[in-house]
This record gives sequence, C-alpha cells and structure tokens, in this order.
Amino acid sequence: METMVYKEVSPAAKIRRKLDECKNHLQLNNLFSCIVSFREVLEFFINATNMSEADKNKVVAPLNDFQQTLSNSHQFRDLYGSVAFRDNDFRTSYEFIGQLIKIKEDEIASVLINKEVGEILNLGNLNEEEQQKTLMMVSLVERGEQSVLQKLVSENDDLASLVLTYYNDNGINSRATGDINKAIQEYKKALFVSPHDEHLFYNLARACMETGDKKSAEENIRRALSINPDFTEGTKLLNYITQWSL
Repeated sequence: METMVYKEVSPAAKIRRKLDECKNHLQLNNLFSCIVSFREVLEFFINATNMSEADKNKVVAPLNDFQQTLSNSHQFRDLYGSVAFRDNDFRTSYEFIGQLIKIKEDEIASVLINKEVGEILNLGNLNEEEQQKTLMMVSLVERGEQSVLQKLVSENDDLASLVLTYYNDNGINSRATGDINKAIQEYKKALFVSPHDEHLFYNLARACMETGDKKSAEENIRRALSINPDFTEGTKLLNYITQWSL
C-alpha cells in the first residue's frame, strides 16, 4: 500500500489561514470572536521561535493590514472607539487587545449581574430557560457577536423584544440626561438586535444631530427611509437635516 506523505504547514501559512478566520468573523459582524482570534494570531507570531526571517517578512504586511482594517471598521469603533495600531509593533497590539478583552468581559459581567438590569428586562417574569436566553442575547450584543445573536433573535421574538426595548430605552434615557455619546452607543446596540428598524435609525440620526455630526445623521435617516420609504417622520427629519447642512 502506498504511504501518503503530508507536507507540514509552515508557520507563515498558519498565520495567513488564521487571519482569514479573523476576516471572516469581521465580515459576519462577530467582533469579539474576531479580536480573540487576532490576539491568538499575534501570540503565535510573537512566540514562533521556529519561524524563519523570510517567513516572518511574508506575514508582517498582512498583519499590519488587518489591524488597520480592524481599527477602521465601524464594528470596532462602535464598541471600542477610535484606536490606532502601530505598524510592526505587534507585542503592543497583543497586550492592548488583551486589555480590551478583559475590560469588555468585566463590563459584560457587571451588566449581567446588575439587579436593575434584571428588573428592566423583566427576568423575574421569565422561566429559567428564558432568563438564560435573554441574558445570552445581552451578552452577545455587548460582545458584538451579531450572527449568533440573530439566530437567537429569530427563534425568540418575545425575548428579543425585551432586549431591544432595553437598549432603545437606554438610548432615550441617556439622550434625555444629556449623555449623547452614550445614547448613540445604546441605539447602535439596539440595531444589533433589530438591524432593519427604521425607528432606531431615526433615533440614532437625532442623537447624531445633537453632536453636530450632520453626515452621520443624514446617513442614518437615509437608511431609515431605505427600509421604509413611507416613513413620514423620517422624511421630515431628512428635509430638516438637508436644509440644516446648507
């Protein structure tokens, strides 16, 4: 019988393959999975003692390109704000992403054990399975894991409505107290739950107007009208923004 010989995959090829996984996570709006995978890539690169200089040089540009793509993505900016990674400084990137992951996990934990959050979500009126699914949705929203979230949402309309209302109300309340940046964050999280809700885009557009960001306000209200061209209040707001922008 002929013996099959398997060629060992080079460290550079492993890194490029893992980077493709990171890109796929980002395209699917699974941000947390993306940054966790990218940190694993950086760790492998930093600790690859058996990697030749030639192989290292092959992956430096792709690593730099991906971290710039990541920092420029709207998903990353929405959750972590404006961040600039430095080319070739992969150890700093590795440590920084580790800090982001730790901070985000701590934030999620504090939300999930918050009694006030539980009351707002009406967890006391749900059975144990429904409570777990609702908290899982919140966790996925906070992590920026949209594809998994949408599967849960499609299977649990009533629970998704609770989570949607939670984030939308957070946005409304934040805007009422003058914390407009917080309101924008909460509306964007609500859109993770319901990405085709023209009223959420309307709320987001109004919040953007209050920050003076006319471009974002117009982009969001146009998205609302692309979802529902008969949205009268949206048309009125677009007309106002257009005149205001002159």
